[in-house]
Amino acid sequence: MNAIDVHFHIIPPRFVEAVRRGTFAEAVHIERAGGVDRMIYHAPPDVVLEPGTTLRTDLYDERQILEALTRRGLDAAALGPSPEEFYYWAAPGLGGRLAAAYNDGMAEMVRSHPDRFVGLATLPMQDPERAARELERAVTALGLRGAEICTHINGRDLDHPSLHPVYAAAARLGVPLFLHPQNWGDMRRLRDFHLWNLVGFPTETALAASRLILGGVFEAFPGLRVILAHGGGYLPYQVGRLDRGYDARREVHDRLPRRPSEYLGNLYCDSLTHSPLSLRFLLDRMGEDHVVVGSDYPFDMGDQAPVETVRALHLASGVEAKILSGNLAALLGVG
Repeated sequence: MNAIDVHFHIIPPRFVEAVRRGTFAEAVHIERAGGVDRMIYHAPPDVVLEPGTTLRTDLYDERQILEALTRRGLDAAALGPSPEEFYYWAAPGLGGRLAAAYNDGMAEMVRSHPDRFVGLATLPMQDPERAARELERAVTALGLRGAEICTHINGRDLDHPSLHPVYAAAARLGVPLFLHPQNWGDMRRLRDFHLWNLVGFPTETALAASRLILGGVFEAFPGLRVILAHGGGYLPYQVGRLDRGYDARREVHDRLPRRPSEYLGNLYCDSLTHSPLSLRFLLDRMGEDHVVVGSDYPFDMGDQAPVETVRALHLASGVEAKILSGNLAALLGVG
């Protein structure tokens, strides 16, 4: 493979059909108005979901997805859910059924086009033991190559000890976790100008990754590999500040035997920075072995030409090949 994308949102057709049948009516249903289908989520009122979520055909129509791969110059993509499809707010049993149905549908897609599709599982993270079992099933029985999780679990930060079974399973199975942001908490200052996405998402990613480092998750699970969306958010630019905190603050230093920057080896970032200057900095900060392609298909904040974005940097051929395919192929265990 010459180019693989890690940041490619879809909803399996089989899952869409189940929602249309009312299989998960207590959690989600589809309404059609004005010629547009919408996913209507029955989440508690304090749960922050993305506004105006439409069920676009390019999220589940395999023909359109394949055409999008070709247009973007991609040989393959690691398919994963949009953040509103995490369903962490559902009761654990229901969350488990939703995740299993999604993953079964994902595996079906991969079987239909094994040369173009690589599957990432979704997990019922509100029940970490159940999530660990589902990750095991998704990888060993369904052939999926990792999982996509949120930057928080219903507001619970990712360094919470209750989540350790998931990290242990991912490390033992040798599969990465792709971390995708979803906002939480007071959104009043992010309502205008699409800031919930433009600023909220990079902030969420930086916070979640910082907690994975400072909370000792990578120290406890040195084999755990996490891929960060949107160029790693603000984290790569401010790793030095974390190291300064390690030097200056006991609450940081006393928890970790190593400086925060020494845990960057557990982290990978996608290329979605929207700036050649930022992408060059990302490569310098994270290293050529820790950056992979990401396009954020099919949304308007994505990159329509992610391969050309990397090639425009005029990197050495070996470095370019790592970013376009080699790094991610190694993470996912694909040829």
